[in-house]
Formats: sequence, structure tokens, C-alpha cells
Amino acid sequence: MPIPYTTTATLPYGSRVVTIGAVGYIANNFSTSQSLNVIERTDSLGAPNGAVGIRQASTGSAQLQLATSSTTIPSAGDVVTVDATGYFLTEVSRPEESQGFKVVDISFRESV
Repeated sequence: MPIPYTTTATLPYGSRVVTIGAVGYIANNFSTSQSLNVIERTDSLGAPNGAVGIRQASTGSAQLQLATSSTTIPSAGDVVTVDATGYFLTEVSRPEESQGFKVVDISFRESV
């Protein structure tokens, strides 16, 4: 269960501040991943004799804490800025109340 933080100075590992539009959110369980699309080449007998990897766009997920009940809830398509990298939201859950504050689960993809 996430703990509500009123300041960003004491964020635990795995949490960070993200900006969506002009609003800053504390993101719990923040993670990103990067993958390759591997294309393999085989000879006439089917034995592998080469491969190439093509970098795919990074994806990620997080759980946002909403500061107040009037905090803007992000929507799919909104732009997220994290460490000078741009992402766009692909999924946004409905707000859930937990321990007196609201959280929203998001998924995002790198803007390329």
C-alpha cells in the first residue's frame, strides 16, 4: 500500500516526481523497460547464421498520487516528461481512494 507523501524530499526508491501537462505528480512504483525486436537469419538448412536487433520504444507504468480531490486526473494521450524524456499515456485507470488519498494507475510509451 503506498504511503501519501506531502513532500518530494522523502520519496522512497522507486518513486519520483513526473510532470503531466503543467501538473507535478508523485509516482509510486515507477518503472520503465526497453526491448529489441530481434530478426534472425537462417541458412538453407535452417541453422541460424545472423541476427539484427531493432530498438523498440520504451514503455513503463506507475501509480500516481493525486494531491487533492481537485487535482486534474490525466487522460490517455497526455504527455509525460521524465528525466527529459517524453512519453505519452496509453492507459489511465479510474481513481481509487486509499488511506484518505486517491491514486491512479498509468501506462505510458516513449514518444519517438
